[in-house]
Amino acid sequence: MTLESMDVESPDDQQLKRFQSLQYKYLSVYLVVMGADWLQGPYLYKLYQSYGFDLAQIAFLFLTGFVSGAIGGTAMGSMSDSWGRRRGCLLFCATAFVYLLLRLGSNYPLLFLSHVLSGMAASMQYSVFEAWYVAEHTNEIIPSDWMARTFGKATFLNGLVAIIAGVVANFVVDLWGYKAPFVVAMALVVVAASLIVSTFAENYGEAGNGKIRLARTLMDGLLALWRDSNILVLGAAQTVFECAMYIFVLLYTPAIENAAAVYVGTDEKSQNLPLGYLFSTMMFAVMIGSLTFQALERQSSSSRVVSWFTQDRLLIMALTLASMSFGAMVYDESASLPILAIAYHVFEFSTGLYYPSLSSLKAQAIPEETRTAVMTLLRIPMNLGVGIIMWHVDDLSTSMMFAICAVMTMAGSGLMMIQYKPKLPQQE
Repeated sequence: MTLESMDVESPDDQQLKRFQSLQYKYLSVYLVVMGADWLQGPYLYKLYQSYGFDLAQIAFLFLTGFVSGAIGGTAMGSMSDSWGRRRGCLLFCATAFVYLLLRLGSNYPLLFLSHVLSGMAASMQYSVFEAWYVAEHTNEIIPSDWMARTFGKATFLNGLVAIIAGVVANFVVDLWGYKAPFVVAMALVVVAASLIVSTFAENYGEAGNGKIRLARTLMDGLLALWRDSNILVLGAAQTVFECAMYIFVLLYTPAIENAAAVYVGTDEKSQNLPLGYLFSTMMFAVMIGSLTFQALERQSSSSRVVSWFTQDRLLIMALTLASMSFGAMVYDESASLPILAIAYHVFEFSTGLYYPSLSSLKAQAIPEETRTAVMTLLRIPMNLGVGIIMWHVDDLSTSMMFAICAVMTMAGSGLMMIQYKPKLPQQE
């Protein structure tokens, strides 16, 4: 073997380097964006309380965001297929910066506008970035099954970022007050926009020159949904799981406070629960779930037993575990603090399985030319469902809400088992 031949990289090495480079670009932006999101989440309610708004006013603002996501977010995200996904990512950053800025003031109409914008931004956040990555992954001629590695790693690192963001948010609030996390989040959005400008290449869902063709893009997205029942099934699974997830986010703190009060034998809700530590351990459960997905996905081709755990079955497992955990919350939400805490962590573990499984399956099922449009259309039922449930949150007990979540996620699991049709790998 000559020295020259030793210096030549094999095609597999070149492919791996392209994959790692693309993964680094995507995850760098994705994690900064998610960090900005995690920073503001824990203190939004407290910020609005400090402005003097009551529960009904705050709930209406949250409801506005979900309705906006269902309507305006669908349009904003869908046009990225024709206008350009890189431009769509930058539009998200601009929208996020503006709504964060508006929340620094206590003017209610401006806060209403901020939630209109945040609903649109949320739809873009969970569609445009993923669509950009899938397109680049395909353009680089990287094996499609490697996408699951990226989505698994993204879920794992997102859990880590959430823990760090919680610590940072607590620190800056202690120093400068409830507005501080939102200012830091604005800085992170600027960092994300800078990374997008310097590292992202433009790609499109359809052959075009960047012209906005919103009506055509949405119609093509609807046709893609009509033609492939698998996309509809995945959309239904996404709707029930994420509706349950948002309800859980709304209810887990008061539920565990009630359980703690019963557990210690007092009539008053405990005000000194270590909620920050609880949040951190729950995020750790998400990370364990994503590591489990990655381990099973990597070994699926080398072990007969592990090969049973295909991505669709892992999604079914996530939905089933979520249903079981909500069932435990219904039974013990006011009777057993340890069981409730375990149920919380089982649900978060299922979240770690859910996100990479769903993302991998959507990457395979949704056609490239309408990817962003379809992904935003799939979020409409979830946004509307959460909005309807939040509208009636005062009319239903916590146990009833958890029971609804248990039924929804079990129905999603059953639908996946009965209606989803795994595609056989194509012979090369």
